[in-house]
Amino acid sequence: MMDYKTLPTIDYRTFNGKSDKVQKLIKQALQIIEALGVPIDDLTERQKEKMAMAFLAVGDVKTSAGWKKIKDSNYDYSLTTREIIAYENQYFEENISSGSYDDIKRKDLARLLLAEIVVSSKPGSNTSNPTRGYKINSEYSRIIKNYGQSDWFTQVEAFNKMHPTYQKRVSTKRDIPKLVVHTSDGKEIHLRDGEHNAIQKQIIEELLPRFGYGAILLYCGDSDNKYGLIHEKEKLAEIGFSDLTQSILPDVVAYSPEKDWIYLIEAYHTSNPITPQRKLELQQVLGENTKKAVFITAFENNSVYRNCPEELAWETEVWIATEPDHMIHRNGFRFMGPYGDKAFNDRLDAYIAALKK
Repeated sequence: MMDYKTLPTIDYRTFNGKSDKVQKLIKQALQIIEALGVPIDDLTERQKEKMAMAFLAVGDVKTSAGWKKIKDSNYDYSLTTREIIAYENQYFEENISSGSYDDIKRKDLARLLLAEIVVSSKPGSNTSNPTRGYKINSEYSRIIKNYGQSDWFTQVEAFNKMHPTYQKRVSTKRDIPKLVVHTSDGKEIHLRDGEHNAIQKQIIEELLPRFGYGAILLYCGDSDNKYGLIHEKEKLAEIGFSDLTQSILPDVVAYSPEKDWIYLIEAYHTSNPITPQRKLELQQVLGENTKKAVFITAFENNSVYRNCPEELAWETEVWIATEPDHMIHRNGFRFMGPYGDKAFNDRLDAYIAALKK
């Protein structure tokens, strides 16, 4: 049986150098997470590291001696996603942008929340509520506080028999309402019923038939499926999304063979539009295929669009579901299409030259 001194192997050579003290603490966190039944083998090394740091932050554990004093839901202590980033930057030698706060909930805490090791400070509130905090479940803190004891793994084995693990929770059949979505090629997919997925349904059924030039749906995100609903895995890999565990995919990805355009679409509910940072992140993944990319943020209605507090990137498109026949172009000199389209740019140069004569 593995003992608590046998820590997971993590290849820190791929990341910014961290001190031995921080590395050891992160490895301990991963050992606890895995022992409590949360799978980590399918994650990248960076994803493991970020999960561990988020776990440490919500428990306010800064050192290896801090496990015995981990804070839980009995304490007046919780951290919002932005506060988690600040905590990681302060104590774990990170320099994470505050704009990455959405990744904390969607990626770093996702499995811990499903396992109920981490719980919300405001149960039942909107998951995108910026004041919603996260904390360690007091049921789990009891076993975590014993970490380091010689018989700790024996204690965990008994504990897990009394508490459903992550695998048991996610495998339990649930009767959850579904949205039926029909794609342009006659397929039918089912998404978990919710406001965010309702916008994705509009994107697939209304936006793409109007502006997609026969676009094929390659990917659609869904909270019930960690990899989303993937239709064309090979094509995704061809355009740059080969490692689906990166969780970097936008909500909807489609491809038009007619135009050779790649549609990257974010469904905005209360967060996650295509900001300059998000656009750059996607461009880095696409590489040379960036010249084929059409970036679109889809909104439910004009009110949501007008009240979006985040900066939308230039050279992107805005689509509003209540006005499906129109597209707002974040540029001022052209209609929708990839900004790396050489043929278009040549025509634009000729047009501008003619105006100057």
